[in-house]
Amino acid sequence: MMRSTFFGLLAVAAIACNGNAAHAALAYSFEGSTDGFGPNGGGVTVTGDTIGATDGTGSLKVAVVNGATFVGALSGTVAAPINDPPGVTSIYFDVTLPAAYAGAFADIGVTIFGASQPGPGQMFGLQAQFADIESLGGKAPGTYTVQIDLASATNQVDFSTGQSFNQIFGQVGDGPTVQIPTGFQIFVSKSNDAPLTFYVDNIRTNLVPEPASVAMLSLGGVALLAIRRKS
Repeated sequence: MMRSTFFGLLAVAAIACNGNAAHAALAYSFEGSTDGFGPNGGGVTVTGDTIGATDGTGSLKVAVVNGATFVGALSGTVAAPINDPPGVTSIYFDVTLPAAYAGAFADIGVTIFGASQPGPGQMFGLQAQFADIESLGGKAPGTYTVQIDLASATNQVDFSTGQSFNQIFGQVGDGPTVQIPTGFQIFVSKSNDAPLTFYVDNIRTNLVPEPASVAMLSLGGVALLAIRRKS
């Protein structure tokens, strides 16, 4: 019995150290509302819907007409898993395409806005657009899980490149260039030869476990091993 308990704890520790779904935190689920998201730019419509709902029954419909690029759904209500760095390494969300995109290209990604001292007029002062994107062009109609790696962006405060989310965003006092997240955007960069409609749901962050949590799991495993040796 002790043997199975020990290896069970090791399995839990392994899951905790894995940077995937074990530490995903739900940020937006669009249950009955748009969760504060609205259009960012002309030619964009953002509404609540039910098509493509993967978490509950609500989703976010984003329709982008011809000629629009680097626009999408933007919210100034930053969910706690995004607003409380460090530890965020990726953003995951589910995208449903009702039809294959007919244009030359369409890419989807994440932009996070920030300010050093958030206040009126400062909500979107800094724009960190992360390099990782997902191509929607050529995908068949259906639902896909998109993972956007937050490892590389340009910090528009000091223009340093290759900066991660955790280097750019944090709490006041962490450093002269660290910003507080004030806005979150799902953006689309697409060709101007066709419109695009897609549905977003279940936006979540990938969190690295705190060192203290990992240490506690490790200590627990060592303690159980010691008990097993004595028994």
